[in-house]
Amino acid sequence: MGIYKMNAGNIPQVAKLMWSIKPDWWDYDGAFGQLSGTQNTIETVGWYLGEDADHPKGWILCRELLGYRTLDLECCGYDDNGEFKLEHKLEPLIREAEAYARGKGYLTFRSGISSMGFNIHEQELESIPEAISCLTSERIDYKWYLDYGFRVIGIQPNAYGKGFHLILLAKDLMK
Repeated sequence: MGIYKMNAGNIPQVAKLMWSIKPDWWDYDGAFGQLSGTQNTIETVGWYLGEDADHPKGWILCRELLGYRTLDLECCGYDDNGEFKLEHKLEPLIREAEAYARGKGYLTFRSGISSMGFNIHEQELESIPEAISCLTSERIDYKWYLDYGFRVIGIQPNAYGKGFHLILLAKDLMK
């Protein structure tokens, strides 16, 4: 068998294959749309806060992973008198995003946090399950996530460079 890169000319054949072997997941149009771009699989939504609409003070940008019924926090930040802050300063926006996700019937709200300030930072990860079970940090944002109902669901090793990992977190919205 050969391997072929998908393009506009052959996507219709692959969409037909998807539809024919798993019609309970895809009709032809849904398969074609998923293969042709992100409009049927990923959308972007965000919010900001400020003293007024013309003076943003903080933001969050999320990806809607439609197939997984998940809202995924992509990036965020808060200007705390010229100092960059993260999630704990953005709780009103996180709450807004969570309400939005619940309103759309999403099941999960996901986010991530860099390994800076964690015991695994700049360490080689031999066993991800072991690293998760022994994970510690005094970072305020991490503690805030846990208090808010997020739980560690994984670690992406070397996400930002050697030894600079991504801690993956999720909150179950069905509770």
